[in-house]
Amino acid sequence: MPLPVKQLLSVALALLLLAHQSLAGESEAAARRDDIRVERTGETFTVDVVMHAPVLQPLAWAVLIDFERMAEFIPNLTQSQVLARGEGTLRVRQRGVARYGPFSSEFDSTRDIQLTPQREIRAHGVGGNIKRLDSVMRLQAEADGTRLEYHAEVLPDFWLPPLFGPSFVQHETAEQFSAMINEMLRRRQVQ
Repeated sequence: MPLPVKQLLSVALALLLLAHQSLAGESEAAARRDDIRVERTGETFTVDVVMHAPVLQPLAWAVLIDFERMAEFIPNLTQSQVLARGEGTLRVRQRGVARYGPFSSEFDSTRDIQLTPQREIRAHGVGGNIKRLDSVMRLQAEADGTRLEYHAEVLPDFWLPPLFGPSFVQHETAEQFSAMINEMLRRRQVQ
């Protein structure tokens, strides 16, 4: 068999493995990939998430702002710390490694965060290997839990493959939201 065909088969096998891993992770996740929309314009990614957390709003809020413990329950974080606190504001630094199939990328993000208690979390990137990051998370009480609406615009300072970039971002977003919802459910059970 000629070498190019072998390489082609290797690439096809890797893509099949990647699709299988993606589908397997989706079935176990609390956040479904269908809840997450990612668009890429040039190097900028726009992320929109609308999902339901089956816990009361105060508990959802407590988990979403627990930056000091976040590395304990979000698998791709290796460090999460509050660098400064002010009246309704935080400066947070998070570091970790995002993985998707054979791809991985280290990230380092420092953000200024404005808190409107139990309703809104706004973040603006001020350092790390993300050129631009602006996001807003809104919480709204529902009869059986809390509605989470998240919007972010991200310009990473690291390369993401053009074909896999949006899938990579969608996977990482689903993993992070799943971990947060799982932590909400864990805390609800211990209350």
